[in-house]
Amino acid sequence: MRRHRLFLLIWFATLGLAALLWRPLCPEGHAAGDPSQAKNFFSQGDSPWSIEAQTLRYDAVNRIYQAERDVRITSQDKSIRADWAQVDLDRQEAQLAGSVRIQYGSDWLTGDKVIWHLDTETGWVDGGTVYFSENGFYVSGKSITKRGPDRYHVTRGTLTTCDPSSPDWSVSFADMDVTVDGLGWAKHGVLRLGKIPVFYTPFALFPVNRERQSGFLMPSFGSSTLHGPYVEVPFYWAWRQDMDWTFSVNAMEKRGAMLGAEYRIAHATLGEGVWMLNVLEDQADREHLADKGYPFQEKDRYWLRARHSAALPHGVEMFVDVDMVSDRHFLKEFQSGSVSQSATNRAFRRVSQREILNDETVTSRESSLYLLRRWESAAASMDVRYWDQLDRSLDETTLQHLPYIRAAMTPSLLESWPAYYAVDSSVVHFWRPEGEKGVRTDIAPSLSSPLQWFPYLTVEPSVGLRSTLYQTDGNGTEGSAFDSRWVPEARLSASTRLERVYRPSDTFAVQHVVRPDVFYTYIPDIDQSDLPLFDSLDRISRQNTVIYGLSSFFTTKKTGFTGTKEPWTAYREWARVGVHQAYLLDGDIEKPPIETQPGKRFSDVQLAVDITPERYLTLSYDATYSPSQTRTTLHDLSLWLNSHRGDWAHVTYRYRQDPSVDELIGSAAVQVHPRLSLYALYDYSFEKQDSFKQVYGVQYRHGCWGIRVSYREEAEDREITLALVLVGLGQIGGTFAQEGDLALSTTP
Repeated sequence: MRRHRLFLLIWFATLGLAALLWRPLCPEGHAAGDPSQAKNFFSQGDSPWSIEAQTLRYDAVNRIYQAERDVRITSQDKSIRADWAQVDLDRQEAQLAGSVRIQYGSDWLTGDKVIWHLDTETGWVDGGTVYFSENGFYVSGKSITKRGPDRYHVTRGTLTTCDPSSPDWSVSFADMDVTVDGLGWAKHGVLRLGKIPVFYTPFALFPVNRERQSGFLMPSFGSSTLHGPYVEVPFYWAWRQDMDWTFSVNAMEKRGAMLGAEYRIAHATLGEGVWMLNVLEDQADREHLADKGYPFQEKDRYWLRARHSAALPHGVEMFVDVDMVSDRHFLKEFQSGSVSQSATNRAFRRVSQREILNDETVTSRESSLYLLRRWESAAASMDVRYWDQLDRSLDETTLQHLPYIRAAMTPSLLESWPAYYAVDSSVVHFWRPEGEKGVRTDIAPSLSSPLQWFPYLTVEPSVGLRSTLYQTDGNGTEGSAFDSRWVPEARLSASTRLERVYRPSDTFAVQHVVRPDVFYTYIPDIDQSDLPLFDSLDRISRQNTVIYGLSSFFTTKKTGFTGTKEPWTAYREWARVGVHQAYLLDGDIEKPPIETQPGKRFSDVQLAVDITPERYLTLSYDATYSPSQTRTTLHDLSLWLNSHRGDWAHVTYRYRQDPSVDELIGSAAVQVHPRLSLYALYDYSFEKQDSFKQVYGVQYRHGCWGIRVSYREEAEDREITLALVLVGLGQIGGTFAQEGDLALSTTP
C-alpha cells in the first residue's frame, strides 16, 4: 500500500512539474505557484502569453521566470525571441538579451539588450533596429525607447530603406521622434550616399505613417529665367478617410506667390474625382515679360481643372470635366511643378482615363457635365458643354450646348412583324451672347428587316425619316422663328460569309472568315439653305452611293488543362483586314461617305488593318489610296512592341496630303540589364526636314536607390535632367537648360 501511495505521489508531482514548465504565464492576482490558474496570465481577451525555452525555471516566491537558449514568448501575431529572458509576472516586464527580436504583425524590432513591458508594449533597446513594414523604413540607433504603442524615440541613429547593415544611402541624425501613424521628426540630419555625407539639415521630416497623415510634404525649389528663384511648399490635409486636400504656395521672385489647391475624393455616394486650382496675382515686370514674348496680364491669373465621376440614384452615371483658364499664355508660361499639364494628367490618370483634352497651344478650353442612363435596349444622356475661348474676341459668338439631350433605342423586334425598329433623337439648346441661337429637336426613327436568302446571303433593307424642328431667335427679327425639315433615307445592305478552320494541332486552331459586303444609301436632295447652321447635323448632304468591300477576320482558339487538370479554352482575334471603296451614282454629291476627288465617281480606296497576335505586339494601320492620282493620300501607322522584361517600343507615322502632314514619332525603352535601362523619343517632320523633339535617357536602379539622366531637345530649348531617386524619400533632381528653367526639385 505504501508503494502505491509513493508511486501516486511521484506521478502527481511529475504531472505538476510538467504543467508548471509548459503552462502559459499565470494571471496577475492569483496565488503564486497555483498551476490551475496559470493559463490566463497576461491575457488580452482570449490571447494569453506563453513562454518556451530549452531551459526554463520558475521562482514561485518572486513570481519570476528565467529562460535560456531559444527563448520564445508568443501571443497570436506577437512574438519575442532571445537567447536569455527573465519575465517578472508582477511587474509584467521582460528583460531580454542576446539576438533579441520582437515582432508585432509585420513590424519588428531587434537589439542586443531589451527591457520590454508586455502589458503596455513599451520598452528600451540598447543598440537596436526598428522596421516599419508599411513603407520599408529601417531605423537604427544606439538607444531606442518605445514610449507607447505607436511612439518611438531614437538617439544617435540612421534611417534608410536599404539593407541597414550596409546601406547605399542613409540619413543619420542626433535624435528622432517617430509616430507610426504620423511622421518621423529628426534633428541634425545628414544625407549620406554610402559613407559620404552630401547634405545637412538641422531638421527633417520623414513619412513613416501607416495611414494618411496631415503635414508638410517635401518642397521643390529652383530657378527660372522667366520666374526667377522659386520654392513650392505643399501641405497635405487628410480631411477624411475618403477626402483629402493638398495646398501649396509657390513663391517666385519675379512673379509673386502662386497659390494652389488639389482636392481628391473617393466617396461611396459622392463619387471619385480630382479638382485642382492655381491662382496668381502676377507681379512680373512688363519689360521682362515682353522680352520673353508674353504680354502682361492685368487681371488675376488662374487655372481650374477637374475630372469627377459618380453613380447617381436611379442608375444615372455622371461625368464632370472642367478646364477653365484665365488667359491664352498661362499654360505656356507655367510648365513645371504642380501647375503643369503633365502633373495634372498624372493626377487625373489615378482616378480616370480622361486626361486634359487639349494641350497648352489650344485656345478653346472645353468643360462638360455628362449624365448617362442605360437600359437593356436603350440609353439616354444629357450633355452640358461649355467652350471657354481664350481668344476673347470669339467669346460672344461661340455656341454653347446648354444642354444637349439625346435618347436612343437599339433595334428591337416588332411583336407581329418580321422587322426591327430603332429611334435616335436629340434636343439641343444652342446659346451664345451674340448671333443666332435657339433649340433644335431632331427625331430619326428607322425600320429594318434582316432577310436570310440561301445559306450564304444576308440582305437587310431599312428606311428612315429624320424630322427636325428649329426654334431660333437673335437673328435680327422680333420674337422667335420656327423652321423644320423632313429628310427621308433608304438603305440596303447585303453580305455573305465564307469561313474555314485550320487545326495545326490538337490544342490550337485558327478560324478565317471572309465577309464581302455591299451598302447602298439614298438620301434625296432637300433644300436646307434657309435653315439655321449650328453644326454638321444641320446640313445633311444628299446621297446616292454604293460602298462595297471585303472584310477578313482571323480568330485563334487555344485549349489546355490547368495544374488541377481543369480544361480551359481561350479565344483571341488575331487580325482583321478591311478594304472598301464607294461609287457615286450621282456625280455631284457634296459630301461623299469616302473621300472622292472632284469630278470622279469612284472614291479613294480605304484600307484598315489591326493585328494583335500576342500580348507583346499590337499593329494598327489605316491607308487611303487615290485611283485617280495613283498615289496614297493618307497613312496612319501605330506599332506597339513590348516584352516580359519591360522592354517596349512605340512607332507612330502620320501622313496627310491635304493639309500636309508627314511626321514620324518613335519611342522605346530597353532593359539592357536588370538594373540599367535606356529610353529615347524622336519626333521628326519629313516635310520640314527637321525634328520637333528628341529625348534620350538612361536610368540605373539598385535596390533602394536609382539615378536617371536625360537629355531633351525641343525647338530652341536644350535641357539636361539629373535625378537621384531614394526609395522612401522620393526624388532629388536637377534640370539645367540653355533656355528655360534651371531647377532643383525634390518630390515625395
